[in-house]
Amino acid sequence: MTRRSLVLVASTLVLLGGCAQLGMHWWAEAAPTPSLSVPPTPGATPWTGTEPLDDPSSFHFAVVSDRTGEHRDGVFAAAMPRVNLLQPAFVVSVGDLIEGYTDDADRLAREWDEIEGYVGQLEMPFFYAAGNHDMSNAAMAEAWQQRFGPSYYDFRYKGVHFVVLNSELFAMVHDPSKPVPGPYTQAGQMAWVEEALAANREARWTFVIIHQPLWDSPKIHPDWLRVEELLGERPYTVFAGHYHRYTRHKRRGRDYVTLATTGGGSRLRGTPWGEFDHVAFVRVGKDEPVIANVVLDGVLPVDVRDEAFRRQVSQMAEAIVPLPLVGAGATFRKGRLRLQISNPLDRPLEIEGRIEGSEDLEPGVARVSREVAAGGVIHVEVPLRARAPVPYERLAPARAHFTLRAAGPDGAPIEIEVERALAPDGRFRVGRGQVTLDGDLSEWGTLRYVADAPAEIEGHGLYRGSQDASFRFDLRQDAERLYLAVQVVDDSVVASAAATAREQDHVLVSLDARPERAENGNLFAMIRAGALRKMVTSYATLGPARPDPILSLFAGGGPEVGPSPVETASLRTADGYAVELAVPHSRLDEHAGGAWQGLRLNLTVSDFDEGEPDHMNLSWRPSRFGGGAAEGAGSISRR
Repeated sequence: MTRRSLVLVASTLVLLGGCAQLGMHWWAEAAPTPSLSVPPTPGATPWTGTEPLDDPSSFHFAVVSDRTGEHRDGVFAAAMPRVNLLQPAFVVSVGDLIEGYTDDADRLAREWDEIEGYVGQLEMPFFYAAGNHDMSNAAMAEAWQQRFGPSYYDFRYKGVHFVVLNSELFAMVHDPSKPVPGPYTQAGQMAWVEEALAANREARWTFVIIHQPLWDSPKIHPDWLRVEELLGERPYTVFAGHYHRYTRHKRRGRDYVTLATTGGGSRLRGTPWGEFDHVAFVRVGKDEPVIANVVLDGVLPVDVRDEAFRRQVSQMAEAIVPLPLVGAGATFRKGRLRLQISNPLDRPLEIEGRIEGSEDLEPGVARVSREVAAGGVIHVEVPLRARAPVPYERLAPARAHFTLRAAGPDGAPIEIEVERALAPDGRFRVGRGQVTLDGDLSEWGTLRYVADAPAEIEGHGLYRGSQDASFRFDLRQDAERLYLAVQVVDDSVVASAAATAREQDHVLVSLDARPERAENGNLFAMIRAGALRKMVTSYATLGPARPDPILSLFAGGGPEVGPSPVETASLRTADGYAVELAVPHSRLDEHAGGAWQGLRLNLTVSDFDEGEPDHMNLSWRPSRFGGGAAEGAGSISRR
């Protein structure tokens, strides 16, 4: 046994067709804590005490969070040698280590080989947990079983019980009504966890590791409530991931910690948003565990962002909403865009804003400063004047940059920054005409809608302005289909048949013809409600791309709904690329509950550049899922 060996006893192995149980009643007995040996010194001493904080029963372990879901290259790999510097006894994952969402055995093997290469750098054991990117279909579940064996298991160390659960058996993320198919069953997991917890009642602490934070939902899965019932009054802590935003919950008097990321997709806006790359470093001693969040450039306490803090930041982030400004006529000359500022807090909210014009719009005010009373709602008018009359389709939006401040739940100040696009909408209509779907846009003439200055710009790459990437587009219809043409100007086109659409330059189109299309909302709530499956969402790339089932699983298509109804064609151009899309009216009619009369459109161009590590997303209108869009923004009438 080496210096770093652990005495670990796996209490069960989940086998296809049944459960086998191994011995699980050993743990290290605590020995007396030795004192520091210091020389006899009469009178004052240059030390504060002689009882060290460590003892034979204490140890440290680390928890790594999501690596995938639009992973950022190099972050997880760089974290492994840093974990070695911390020297934990072992490392536990909360899942989502590969991009997954495929049944291609060769691709799964490559992705898992890559992860095992990173994990192989560690000097201590590593324990895997299944996330939705690791196990989303039967083929992935079988690949997991072949490579790792059980997808739920437990182990003990120094009298502490670790329980690793498979959240995908409770409910798949893309279809919460079902468990992931394959060799494992939720009935088997629930029977096993009941036995495992009953056999380890005497453990001095229990840690539950699970990917999805099943408690953080409007409707908590009954099986998770049963797990909590089985945990009973024993001391325990739960670690999860999935949301890519850190939150420490207090539930049943225990810590339920949802970690941020260890390389997974994130806007990295910092601790107020719970967006940072880190590992959790846990000390287990004689008393309650101490959890430190070791970010890649510092150390944060376990309560850096708790549930109350998260709720307040979310409320502050959504406090400022542009109200619709829909003009009449073909060109915009002047108008007053109103911002509604709501304060749902029980304390004042301070707002400082800086209004920035664009090449088309000159704001009538440069600064905004307000204090909104607790529970109050105010409106701020921003006069906008066109520098010259300009068609609504070509307007470059003005921008408002706000700093919001309020006392937090503990009285300490919270300050966040948000940006709002100030974009008047016209009374847009779909044109008419025949289209040959071939990527050649010459038959379209001048495309009406221009996004040289997109309303929303997000990502971790470099964006140098319209010379880096911009786009224009238009819509037409004939008797059978709706057509969309997009001309992308891009100084470095990245296209590969070996990559998915999400991993290269692409156009993402969202069309919502539902009666309730004007509403904005939370993305995960819309997924749970099935709303995304009643929208048309499609990627278009320059040339073929590797199949990517994530879009069909979350937003329609797939074996239960059928193939995507959208047809696409694309061509390389002298200054970028062009794409055409065609959507049958019948699909829009189905979503509208009758002949569709209008739709809500957003269009995002993702710009990858050769030799740069990440990409930027450029959107015509702010995302309806992000709190910055006016209701109905991007609405277009059929007639």
